[in-house]
Amino acid sequence: MRYFFVERLQVGTWLTDVWPRIRRAGNGPATIWYVEGSAAAESLALRMAARAGTRLKRWTFDAARMFDEEGTLIWMRTHYGEMLKALSHILRQPDFDRFLADSRYAGALKTWTVKLALPGDAGAAGPGLWRAIYLIHVALWFARRDGVAAERVALYLRRWPWMEGVRAYGAECGLEAINLIGREPRTRSAMRRLLARDVLFLKEGLPCLLSGGGRGAVRPGAGGPNLAVQYYGHFNLDRPECYSDFFFWQQSDFPPARLVALFGIPQDPLDGRRMAALARHGLRGLAIRHGAACDGAPVQTAPAILSSLAAAGRVAVDALRPLETGWLDAERTVFRAQKRYWKRVFSAQDVKVFVTWFKYNADHCVIGEALRELGGALALYQRSYEGEPTAKTLLNTDIYFGFSRAGIDVETQAGSRIDHFVTTGYLGDHRFRLVQSEALRVREALHSHGAKFILAYFDEAAYPDANWGISADRMREHYAFVFESLLRYPDFGLVLKPKTPAKLRQHLGPVCELLDRAVRTDRCYVYDDGVLQGSVIPAQAALSADLAVHGSLVSGTAACEAALAGVPTVLLDDDGWTTSPLCRLDAEKVVFKDWNTLWHTWLESRTHSKAVPGFADWSTILDELDPFRDGRAAERMGMYLKWLVDGFAVGQTRERVLAIAAERYCAAWGEDKVATVRPAQCHTV
Repeated sequence: MRYFFVERLQVGTWLTDVWPRIRRAGNGPATIWYVEGSAAAESLALRMAARAGTRLKRWTFDAARMFDEEGTLIWMRTHYGEMLKALSHILRQPDFDRFLADSRYAGALKTWTVKLALPGDAGAAGPGLWRAIYLIHVALWFARRDGVAAERVALYLRRWPWMEGVRAYGAECGLEAINLIGREPRTRSAMRRLLARDVLFLKEGLPCLLSGGGRGAVRPGAGGPNLAVQYYGHFNLDRPECYSDFFFWQQSDFPPARLVALFGIPQDPLDGRRMAALARHGLRGLAIRHGAACDGAPVQTAPAILSSLAAAGRVAVDALRPLETGWLDAERTVFRAQKRYWKRVFSAQDVKVFVTWFKYNADHCVIGEALRELGGALALYQRSYEGEPTAKTLLNTDIYFGFSRAGIDVETQAGSRIDHFVTTGYLGDHRFRLVQSEALRVREALHSHGAKFILAYFDEAAYPDANWGISADRMREHYAFVFESLLRYPDFGLVLKPKTPAKLRQHLGPVCELLDRAVRTDRCYVYDDGVLQGSVIPAQAALSADLAVHGSLVSGTAACEAALAGVPTVLLDDDGWTTSPLCRLDAEKVVFKDWNTLWHTWLESRTHSKAVPGFADWSTILDELDPFRDGRAAERMGMYLKWLVDGFAVGQTRERVLAIAAERYCAAWGEDKVATVRPAQCHTV
């Protein structure tokens, strides 16, 4: 038996690329699997395959059900170790290798290019290298399930830049072949990103200006250098107990007149209410999209239509060159255009430091380079627990505020370049004391309705398509268990802290009926505020309970926060993720494979206080999560940022500002608290 897996069936590629190669592969029983395709192509392929005695089947799969031979979820493994392995093959391709070795190009440009070589992800399920690598392992899983040897498996994947590296990776995995089908994508994605801001300006800005409601760029209200913070959905300016993009300012003496918040999310815009709130505290806001401003909010889009059109011409010319060479040239053009855009924004606002947590695309690379050319600095900060390296979080930054020194090794293995890795401790630890009274109020309310034992449950995000990510089915199973337990045991209380409260009912589907019944008992409380994600921190829900349960070992941030807040905490591992540092915690005492074992262990523990020594105990790794644990992590970050803007204010050079801040921090908190991170492998940026 031979297996042929086709990513996309189209009439042209079926007739010219797929079917002729399959026929040349020889006779004998074979099955052709396809993920998607046009109706015409499916009908044609079905008839032609049937005449040749070959089966044609739609290739459907469930990301939550496919495990490798070691019991690890394939979808998760692709995100971590496998993506880094494949990336090493891609970066060894001759054109990429020469580009990375060329000293004429900045390190930020190289990181930008590496990150853009990995488009496509589970959320978008679009074409790209992530999807190609994932499909390799899905195909091998199908073959292994059906007893087909890997060397009798061939894939037909859509053409994409750097697929020769994916081919080399597939050969390493034992595949017979990876064949490329379809037309070369060329530079469409580069063109879209190049013109994206100008298209937005035309779409949003001109109607506003024609109606008389537009406002131009606004000069900063305070003299001297400023810090720009990227607003990403958590305002909460007057609620320091909640997630807030201004948390470091709330907890330090960072001068408010030197801070400008950049708004770019149309669903969560800069409006009159927010402008008034910012003004009360001496802060300023600026929309960098017309769609992200209303009520006369200041806007600065810095359009550059003519220069972008000229750059677009260069991208079009690059499309005539060989695929990889043209792709590299196009990305350099886009990088330069984006850099000019950010330099105009930063110059107009006198910004010398930019702060953000978002590192999952390549934007921070070009922002950092724009600042460096203006003599400024880029600072990123850790927002989530990250125990293992991934290609998606590759960094190139001047400063990175990390929870602990454990992050240094993670970033080294990921290939990041960080000039100053600053260990701060867990950056949300100041909120623990701020949420205690509200957590106690919820706890007492549940007690008053008969709850003697209270469990807090944290879920993880769900993907809309089970092929390309963990769907809501797994979430429903978890929620169904806790709801049914609540309804079965009258002394059981439940606190829920959904990751995306607005989508909870959508994700639960038929399980909503159990949710409604659980809420009617008055022993179930749901923290459900937040626009993009929940604003309430996990520690608040955990402090309302006797035990905190996080439904994911891989995404362990909520569990880590609960443990740091002093709440007994356990993890559910549905993914077989044995490589996580959290797996050093005791199995079936802290890390559990299923709800039934967890529930009975908790029942035994609360019935007989010494029956399960070590249950929900994280004491052995707390130092690795946060070496300080003093509630001052955000204060340390704010203080460091203040030193930067103070240095720029007195005219010091960028290099001097960065050096002095690092020296002062080491003097205050220890020589080991600032480090330099460089890639672990030679074939990284």
